[in-house]
Amino acid sequence: MEQEKGDSETSPLLNGHIGSRHVQLDTDSTPDVVTYGSVTDENTKVVANGTETTEKKEGFSCVRASKRQILSFFCVAFLNFSGMACYAIITPFFPSEALRRGASQTTVGFVFGCFSAVQFLGGLVFGKFITTVGSRFVLISGVFVAGSCSLLFGLLEYTEGTTFIAFCFAIRSMEALGVSAHLTVATTILTHEFPNDIAKVMGIQEIFVGLGMMAAPPIGGVLYNLGGFKLPFFTVGGLMFCCCAVLAVLVPPQVDKQEGKRDVSLLYFLRIPTVIMTCGVTVVLFSTIEYLNPVLQPYATKEFNLTSPQVGLIFLLLACVYALFAPAWGWLADKKKYARIMMTLGLLVLSAGTLLIGPSPLLTDYVTLLPKALWINIVGIVVIAPSTGSVLANLFNVMLWAASDAGMETDFATYGLVSGTFGTFMAMGSFLGPTVSSALVERFGLPWASTAFSGYILFSMLLVVTFTIGENVYKRCHAEPSTEEEAEGLLT
Repeated sequence: MEQEKGDSETSPLLNGHIGSRHVQLDTDSTPDVVTYGSVTDENTKVVANGTETTEKKEGFSCVRASKRQILSFFCVAFLNFSGMACYAIITPFFPSEALRRGASQTTVGFVFGCFSAVQFLGGLVFGKFITTVGSRFVLISGVFVAGSCSLLFGLLEYTEGTTFIAFCFAIRSMEALGVSAHLTVATTILTHEFPNDIAKVMGIQEIFVGLGMMAAPPIGGVLYNLGGFKLPFFTVGGLMFCCCAVLAVLVPPQVDKQEGKRDVSLLYFLRIPTVIMTCGVTVVLFSTIEYLNPVLQPYATKEFNLTSPQVGLIFLLLACVYALFAPAWGWLADKKKYARIMMTLGLLVLSAGTLLIGPSPLLTDYVTLLPKALWINIVGIVVIAPSTGSVLANLFNVMLWAASDAGMETDFATYGLVSGTFGTFMAMGSFLGPTVSSALVERFGLPWASTAFSGYILFSMLLVVTFTIGENVYKRCHAEPSTEEEAEGLLT
C-alpha cells in the first residue's frame, strides 16, 4: 500500500523523532528519504516507511573546524567578553551612586530595567530584518553604538538629581538598541556556522560570558575607587571600540540572502506550543538572573558592611561558578532527551538557591533553620549559578527544534528569527527582574523579595512538568502507525 506523501506524513515523523532539528524537504516533489540533522554524535535517517538507519558523525571540534568557523567562533567570543564586561561593570557601585544623587530604589531598578525593555523591542525588529539590512553591518554598528553609550554614561558624573536620572534612562535605552543588535546577530552567526552543535558551542561561549561577568564587577569596583564614576565607563567603552575594530577586520561575510519560499513569520512561530512554554521559562530565568543587580549591593553594604570591591567579588563568584559548569551543560543540552529533565531540575534547584539570598524569613524567622549571615548568601550564589546554566543551555536549542518540527526551513533567516525571539523574551525577563525586585525591596526588604522570586520559579517548574506530561499524552493519543503491519495490527 503506497503511503501519501505530504504534510500529513511529514508532521508525525517530525513530532515523533527524538533527535531531529534540521529538515530538508523539496516543496515540489517529496523524496523517498527524509534526512534529519543530528543533535548528538549520530545522524539518523528516517525512511518513508518508518525504518531508521544510523551512521556515525564526528562532533564539534575546533581542530576539525574550518577557518571561517574558527574566525566566527573567536570573534563572537571576544564580543561576548566585551559586551558582558560593559553590562556588568556597574553592579558594584552604580546603585549607591544613583541613590546618593537623588534616585529612589525603585528608580534604580527602572534604570536597569529600561535597558531590557528597549532590548525587548529591538530583538523583534533585528531578528526579523537581519537578512534585509545585512547581518555584518548590524553586528558592527551595534557594538559601536554600545561603546559610544558607555562613554556617554561616564559623563553623567557631572550631573545630579532629575538631570542625572533622565540621562540615565536615555543613554541606557540607546545602548540597549546596540546590544540587542549585536547579540541577535552573534547568536545567528554561531547557529549558522555550527548547526549540529549549537548547545556545545554556546556552552563554550558561556565561558567568555562568565569571564566578562567575573572580571567586570571587581575591576569596576577598583576603577570606581581609583577614578570615580566615569573611569569604569570610559574603560569598557574603549574595550567595546577595540572589539568593534576586531569584528570589522576579522568577522567573515555572512550569507544573508536566501533563495526559495520559506515561512519565517513571527506570529506563526509564536503559535507553536513548545515555543510558548520556552519563552515563558526564558522570562522566568532572566528575571531571576537580573533581580539581584540593583538590590544586592545596597543590602550587602547595609547589613554586612561590605565595600564596592567586596560586592564585586560576590558577583565574581557567581560568574566563576556559572562559567565552570557551562561547557558541561552545553554538551548535555545537545541531546534532546535530556532537555526537559535539565530544565525541570535546574528550576527546582534555582528556586531553593534563591531562598538562601537574604536569606528568606521562612528559613530564619518561621522555621529558624538558618542564621542571617553573609556565608548563607554566598552559598545561595553558589547554588544559583550552576542551576541557571542548566536551564539556559537548553532554551535556544528547544526553540530551534520547535521551528524545525513545525516545518520551518533551517536557513539564516530562520536562525535570525529564533535568535530575535529568544533575545526578546530574555529582555522581557531582564526588565521584570530588576524593576520588580527593586519595588519589592523598597516595600518589604531583600529577604522577602527573594522569597517571592523563589515561589515564582517553583511555579514555573510545575508548569513545565505539566506541559511535558500533557505533550507526551497528546503525542501517544495521536501517534500514527509507522508501518503497514502496525496499521493492520491496530485494525484487528
